[in-house]
Amino acid sequence: MTRAAAIMLAAVIAALPLPVLVPDASAKDLGVRGATWPVAEPDLLVEIETRLLQMQQSGELARLENEARERARQSLEEPEPVPGITPAREQRSRPFDPAIVVARDIRTPGGSLIAAAGTRVNPLERVGLTRDLIFVDGRRETEIAWALARDRPAKIVLLAGRPLDLMRRYRRPFFFDTGGRLAARFGIAATPTLVERDGALLRLTEVPVKNPDLVETQKGD
Repeated sequence: MTRAAAIMLAAVIAALPLPVLVPDASAKDLGVRGATWPVAEPDLLVEIETRLLQMQQSGELARLENEARERARQSLEEPEPVPGITPAREQRSRPFDPAIVVARDIRTPGGSLIAAAGTRVNPLERVGLTRDLIFVDGRRETEIAWALARDRPAKIVLLAGRPLDLMRRYRRPFFFDTGGRLAARFGIAATPTLVERDGALLRLTEVPVKNPDLVETQKGD
């Protein structure tokens, strides 16, 4: 199509009359069904402020604040125990390789390469394990007593129990494996479990601790 023909076609289309919508004579007026109100959108911030004021006046806001503080205090005093942990029944020992494979390049803030992606890195080759780790169930007094009685310096890590209460009683640090991340990493399923360095590896040893009360009861029977 030539340019002149295209212009002529456009002019013809523009000159055509537009269609007119004619109401259908057979359509019926159905009237208004139900109550109607004008459309209005209340200010959300005003609604929130009004609700908070009502909660403050009724004392509900103070109650919720107290409950939140109590939940926070309770979570600090007695965190959620790591699930699936049982008392050690027999002494078992196994090696654990702490090495990881770097997923992406690790660089210093200045851009110097520390480790390239795909590199196998053993943290023990860079940072020494100055203290053993002892994983215990803080609800079992025999496990706490055993951990405290060891001569070698160690960090006591609770998988259950009340760390703040134990710190107040024994005046020494107690740690808690929040969320069970360390237990999952090491594959710990029983307590007490001793973690100590063994060359370039770690050695995990489950140590059964007898309950003196239980032993006396069995002797009496």
